[in-house]
Amino acid sequence: MGRQQERNINSKKKHREVDREYNTALYLLRCTQLGLHYEDMEHLTYGMVQDMFIESDNDTVEYSIKATQTDFDAF
Repeated sequence: MGRQQERNINSKKKHREVDREYNTALYLLRCTQLGLHYEDMEHLTYGMVQDMFIESDNDTVEYSIKATQTDFDAF
């Protein structure tokens, strides 16, 4: 994330503050939204589920700049 700030790349993604406590019901709702079943959750950590939900949310964002091979080589 520091690299984005250094290069002044503005993301279209809106960062919103969380105004409610994250609890078991909300966690289970997120799991359901991801299509996870109870059997799946036995093999996943809390952090893994959170990462999956963040990545699924990122799938809906349209980025105006896409990295090229040169960008990856420079990284």
